[in-house]
Amino acid sequence: MSFSMGGQSATMLLVYINVGVFLVDWLLQLDLGQYFGAHVDTLYRPLLWFQYLTYGFLHDTKTIWHILSNMFVLWMFGRFVEARYGKAEFLKIYVISIVLCGIIWNAGTLAAFGGKIPLMANGEALRMVGASGAISTIMALFICLYPKMTVYLGFLIPVPAWVVGVLILLSNIFGQDESVAYSAHLAGIGFGLAYFFSGIQLGQFIPSKLALPKWSLRSRPKLRIHTEEEDFDPYNDSDEEAERILEKVNQSGMESLNEAERKKLEAYSRRMRQKLS
Repeated sequence: MSFSMGGQSATMLLVYINVGVFLVDWLLQLDLGQYFGAHVDTLYRPLLWFQYLTYGFLHDTKTIWHILSNMFVLWMFGRFVEARYGKAEFLKIYVISIVLCGIIWNAGTLAAFGGKIPLMANGEALRMVGASGAISTIMALFICLYPKMTVYLGFLIPVPAWVVGVLILLSNIFGQDESVAYSAHLAGIGFGLAYFFSGIQLGQFIPSKLALPKWSLRSRPKLRIHTEEEDFDPYNDSDEEAERILEKVNQSGMESLNEAERKKLEAYSRRMRQKLS
C-alpha cells in the first residue's frame, strides 16, 4: 500500500473513486450505506470500526446533488491544497479527516441522545454517509492558504475566500437541517485549522510507502561502476539527487525541503536552463 500517486492527481483519484462507488451503488441498488455507512452504534461495535473510513466514500443515492456538490467542491479547491502540500500529504489529510469526522459525529450524536441509539424509520440505527467532513477540511485549508483569493459566491458574486469561510462556519454552527451532519462538518473545519496553524506534517508520522515489496518488470543493475574521473566531477550524482528531491516535493510539498535540498534544487534548475539556452 502506498500514499504515493506517481503522476496521478490525488484530487482526481478521489473524485473517480467517489463517483464510481456512487454509480455502482445507484445502478445496482445495493444500499451500501447499510453495510459501510457510519452508524450511531458503530462506536459500540469494534468489528465495524472500518465504517469510520468507508462511509466517506458513499453518498445518498436518492439524490444526485449530494455527490455532485461534494465532488465539485473537492475538484475546485482540492487541487490548490494538493499543489501546496503534495499528493501524499494531501491524501493523508483527507483520509485522516474522514476517520476523525466519523468518530466525532458518532460520539456527538450519542451524547445528544443521552447515549441512546436513535433509529431511522426502517428500524436501522441512524447512519451517516458522505465526504463532506473531509471536504470541509480541504475547504478550511484552502481558505487559510489563500484567504484573499476571489471566489464567486453562488457563481455570481465575487468575494474573498475568507468571507466564504465565515459563511460556511456560521451555517454549520446555526444550521437546523436534521439531514445534515453539522458536527462532522465542524470537526472537518477544526481539523483543517489545527493542521494549518500547528505546521505539522503528517509525513513525519505516517510513511508515504508502507513496507511492502516492490516489483518491477525492468531489471536494474545491482552494482555501480566507479571511475576515478568521478572524484573530480563536481556534479557527480547531482541529477540523481535532484530527481530524489523533486520526488520529495511531489509527495510532501516544498515545505518538506531543508536548506541544503533547496540549494541543490536551485542549482539543478540553473543547469537545466543552461542546457536549453
